[in-house]
Amino acid sequence: MSKPESSTLKAGDRAPLFTLPNQKGVTVSLEAALAKGPVLLGFHRGTW
Repeated sequence: MSKPESSTLKAGDRAPLFTLPNQKGVTVSLEAALAKGPVLLGFHRGTW
């Protein structure tokens, strides 16, 4: 089992490509977004 620190992205690292539903339930992919230009990802942790 790897330590979480070993798989943590650091500033400047490239995120792995992924596909997820957006807030409207429409599937979006990082690859498609990158084809349009730079992408800023924000991650929010919480319990809703």
